[in-house]
Amino acid sequence: MIQNVPILGATGTIGCAPISDLLQANFIITAITCLGSTQTLHHPNILSKEASYDDLPALTAALQNQHALIEAFNPSAAAHQATIIHAALVAGVQHVITLEFGPDTFNPHIDEVLVYAPKIAAQKALQKILDETKRDMTWTAIITGGWYDYGIENGLFWVDKHDKTITKFGTREQRYAISSLDQITKAVVRVLREPGRYENRAAYFVGHVVSTNQLIRTVKWIGREEWKVNEVALDGFLERGRELWECDSQTGVKNRLATPAYAMLGTVAFFDEENRYGGEFGEKVERGWD
Repeated sequence: MIQNVPILGATGTIGCAPISDLLQANFIITAITCLGSTQTLHHPNILSKEASYDDLPALTAALQNQHALIEAFNPSAAAHQATIIHAALVAGVQHVITLEFGPDTFNPHIDEVLVYAPKIAAQKALQKILDETKRDMTWTAIITGGWYDYGIENGLFWVDKHDKTITKFGTREQRYAISSLDQITKAVVRVLREPGRYENRAAYFVGHVVSTNQLIRTVKWIGREEWKVNEVALDGFLERGRELWECDSQTGVKNRLATPAYAMLGTVAFFDEENRYGGEFGEKVERGWD
């Protein structure tokens, strides 16, 4: 039975989102932050520990007596996945919710858009270690699509509530999967309550599967006639995005999340009109998930 649950990246958007629901579900939560981190999580009902992700002894000590680990750290830290998984194995962790919480990184073509490479590498490192050690620790990758409420609030979505605009890419008919942070939280609780149901696979949870045309009709239906629609062609987005990505690699750009390359390639992943990258995965959603 899973009760003790540490979170790596508990001060981040995904890391802190499920804490209240997990506590209400009677899980005992420990926030593990990097040694010397300036970000701290102040919550009266959770434990706090410090351990750098590249420090095997410290991580192993922090994970002692823990049942399931949630990986919610920044993808840039995925380079330490091997150390994290080895520490979890030594400490006796039973289950890992891996670094996903977004688009379908298990899609066979997703590596073409480059931006999800850290998550793909982390998943491969996890599986390689489990195959080599023959240990019975299990894992789940929670796939949710884009975080629409967070994206809109922070100006990272194609619905801009401040400028009252909706950007449509291509024909705007392509449907895509999106979820709110609250829905992602509920997915985490579901998996931890029934880990055997979702073990060693990607589990698909989604709030809505919509097209931009549907969003536009909804905005008009609720009386927001003043909203505008910007049209952007997708032709050449993938090629130009990959070129910019390579330039960023050569110049040593560290914060890729803020680059035009990341925005362009992420857009292609969602809006490719043949759904090559699995932006619409509604047919995969878990049974019984509303």
